[in-house]
Amino acid sequence: MTGGREGAVVIVAGLDEAGYGPKLGPLTVGWTAFQLAPARGRAPATPPCLWEKLGAAVRGQGDGDPAKLWVADSKAIKPRKDGLKQLELALLAFVGSRAGAARGGAPAPATLAALLEALGQPAARYAEIPWYGDLGGVRVPAWSWSGEVAARALRLVECGARAGVTFAGAGVRVLDEHVYNRQVAATQNKAAVLGDTFVDLARQLRAAFEGPIDLACDKQGGRAAYTDLLARAFPGCPLVVDHEEPELSRYRVETPRGPLRVTFRPEAERTSLPVALASMMCKYLREMFMLRLNEWFGARVPGIEPTAGYGSDATRWLVDVQPALPRLGVPLDALVRSR
Repeated sequence: MTGGREGAVVIVAGLDEAGYGPKLGPLTVGWTAFQLAPARGRAPATPPCLWEKLGAAVRGQGDGDPAKLWVADSKAIKPRKDGLKQLELALLAFVGSRAGAARGGAPAPATLAALLEALGQPAARYAEIPWYGDLGGVRVPAWSWSGEVAARALRLVECGARAGVTFAGAGVRVLDEHVYNRQVAATQNKAAVLGDTFVDLARQLRAAFEGPIDLACDKQGGRAAYTDLLARAFPGCPLVVDHEEPELSRYRVETPRGPLRVTFRPEAERTSLPVALASMMCKYLREMFMLRLNEWFGARVPGIEPTAGYGSDATRWLVDVQPALPRLGVPLDALVRSR
């Protein structure tokens, strides 16, 4: 999955998040990466459109061939009646294509714990949180079936082989309520928590591959400048600002493992398939955690309706559940996000 320094192989990656704004549930941040085999042995000056490269296996719109994976901003997919299934099919098919499950190799992850481990997020710590519990007992896929996933993974492998594109991997951080609140208390700023997680994941991505990386990211809050985050992620590495405006910020970092170009833009999910897939991955994992939360409290608080964890709906849910918290031994500050 790695390549030579200048010109042999280039990694095109995208980073996004889900759950920055709600009162309940985790903040999930992650990256996805693709390996390109450049024409004539040279890395492309700008990343190609992967929707076009993988057009025989993926689609960017909700309509079209249902055998193709729908890869787009999770905010466009999730509200659909089959939204959770589409999120799941895409993530598991891409992960399965890398694992080799589509070619009879290593099996794709069959539990939520195994999926998290495959994405670089240790799962054991969530067993300490009653409403998440043992994620090794949570089967995936949950909304589709394994045959659908395997067929799409195989199609990805075959299409990618023709196009010179390979899914190279992904990384994720799922910050549960306890971790999130602890980090907010340390920084007094939830934007700083997102920034710290970006630094962690940028380092993880850079360590995973040798050679050129082109990383696209959605804009983080109202930021237009990201030199401080990149300098923290790669201390001592030469950093060049190519462009810095509200609508586009672009940087180059020369690291010991190879050059890294990082671009931040609003709604990056519309122009970068890796960002769109990262958005889908983060949303899917957050939804799986919220499903666990709703199931746990639903079994212990009669009549309580599930919540997505946002705004007035989260407030409604908390009013209903709060009288039961002493009986359940759940402190309010262990359940509700502080900011």
